[in-house]
Parts: sequence; structure tokens; C-alpha cells
Amino acid sequence: MGIMICPVCGGELKAGEKRLYCAKGHSFDLAKEGYVNLLTGSKSGDRTGDSKESARARHAFLEKGYFAFLKDEVSQRLRGTVLDICCGEGYYDDYGGELYGFDLSKEMVRLAAKRKNGGHYFVANLKAIPVKSRSIDTAMHLFAPFNAKEFARVLKPGGRLYSVVPAPEHLFELKELLYEKPYQNDTRYPGGSELTLAGKHLISHTVNIPQNDLKTLFSMTPYFYRTSESDKAKINRVDALKTTLAFMILKYKAE
Repeated sequence: MGIMICPVCGGELKAGEKRLYCAKGHSFDLAKEGYVNLLTGSKSGDRTGDSKESARARHAFLEKGYFAFLKDEVSQRLRGTVLDICCGEGYYDDYGGELYGFDLSKEMVRLAAKRKNGGHYFVANLKAIPVKSRSIDTAMHLFAPFNAKEFARVLKPGGRLYSVVPAPEHLFELKELLYEKPYQNDTRYPGGSELTLAGKHLISHTVNIPQNDLKTLFSMTPYFYRTSESDKAKINRVDALKTTLAFMILKYKAE
């Protein structure tokens, strides 16, 4: 726990019996699954992030292996002390070294901790990550808001951030099913003056997805919330759909 800091005062957090605490007496209980809630200003993360239902549906979908090819690509890039930013259920966290992961959703973090993969998990907000400055060798960040200033702060000089975003053709066949004028994803990549984009790598895979899994996958996309109910219902027209899963892995370097 040497890299984690108190979200109240910024002091180093130390491990006690079933809790983390700092020198100023701020204390945070460990849940039975082993994670800790470091959100401030709220008693828990229950009212933020993913609901229990959506978290469990996402977990079940990922466990079917549709994104296994992406998991393999990300895993081979991990080195040293790793931080999974907005880790979700920890699907990408099969790493033999020191790993920390956090998410705004308490339910997601609970599922991640239940994997028992040796990672240290906590509920937190990426606006103020409760991790020491310059303590992370490699950070990974998949399908989540981007905070270049905070990411650069926690990375060691020369540290790497691998950010995964949908590639232009990701789920295009699904969009053809749903929309009269389907569009490719935006090709503008996140960034900031604090981080240098040092490389990008495109990966893609075509899969045949049954209707129920397709609905879950669609619910995991940002455009789900911008789609009318009548267009959403078009998924019911197909028993399964062959579609493209395509991702861009962006490599950023901290100065």
C-alpha cells in the first residue's frame, strides 16, 4: 500500500487490521472482498458509476471472451508498478506484478477485488487519484474519461500510459443495423500538454454476437444513451450479428 495516499489530507496510507489509515488519524475500512472506498463527501460509491445490474451484465459479457484479444494486447505492455485507471471489474488486470486499480463504481471495484488476482483495489474519482506523485511505471486506461494532468502526475518520469479508445470502424455493422446514416467513430485522440503521444497501434477482430450479448455490448457504448427506443428495438430483428471490434491502443509518455 506504499503508493496510496489519504484522500482527505494527502498523507501516506498504511495498512492496519482490516483498514487503511494515515498519520493524521483518517481511517478507511477494508470491505470483506479486500477493497477500500476512498471517495470523500459520500458514504459510499453506490450512487455513482455503474449500477449493480449494469456492472454484472458487463462482467458476464466480458467473461465470454469477446474482448480477449484486446486483453492479451494490453497485458503484454504492462511493466513495473501498474495502475488501472477506471478499472471496471478488473477484466484486464491479469498481471503478475504489483497492480493497483480504481473505479468510481463501488460495484465494479467489488467485482474486481473478487477476482483475487493480487491487485489492490479502491473506489475513487479520477479527478483526484489517491496515489503518490511519480509512483507508477505503467498506467492503463480503457474507455474512460481522460485527465492528462492527473495521469502525468502519478506516472514516474518516462512512465507509460496505454489508453484504449474505439477505432473508427468499431461496431460499424451494428450502427448499420440501427441507424439510417451510420457513422465511424471520431479519430481525435485524447491528450494534453502533460503527456506526449509516443505511438498508436490498431487491432481489430470480427465476431458473431448473439442477440442478448449484442444488447449488453450496445449498452456499454456511449451512443446507447443517444439512441431512440425505436432504433434500439432494431436489435430484436436479428438472432445474431457479425460485427467488427476495433480498438486503437495509444501510448503516452510522461516527461
